[in-house]
Amino acid sequence: MKVILLRDVAKIGRRFEIVSVPDGYAQNKLIPQKDAEPATPANVKRVEEKAKLMNLSKAGEVTTVKEIADLLTKDPLVVKMEANDQGHLFQSVHVSDVVSAAKARDINLPEQFVKMDTVIKAVGLAEVTLVANDYKTNVSISVVAK
Repeated sequence: MKVILLRDVAKIGRRFEIVSVPDGYAQNKLIPQKDAEPATPANVKRVEEKAKLMNLSKAGEVTTVKEIADLLTKDPLVVKMEANDQGHLFQSVHVSDVVSAAKARDINLPEQFVKMDTVIKAVGLAEVTLVANDYKTNVSISVVAK
């Protein structure tokens, strides 16, 4: 039986692929668990349109992240945190702190695009990674004491 996968299924295929599976497996497992649906012409057309829209939105996310990265490369974000006299932060910098600093500069930076590889616990320059799909770039942020 031919089915359209609605999710990635191990050893079967990836989302939106049309695959052939045994009838019993499709009817007893994949379709009831909403992992797949029958590959009727109407379903195929609908899923292809949905996949096309998802690819367009992913391309838009990459463009947005590239624009934000360009802005932050020219002028790094300044994150203000409580620190002691030696420059050690009382609490580490979180993704929400970076997003708040971007919002203060009128930059719309969604939290899901920001990844922090290391814990930032000191005043100074630090690196944060911006990720959208396969695109990945590092930008600098400046952590200063309040």
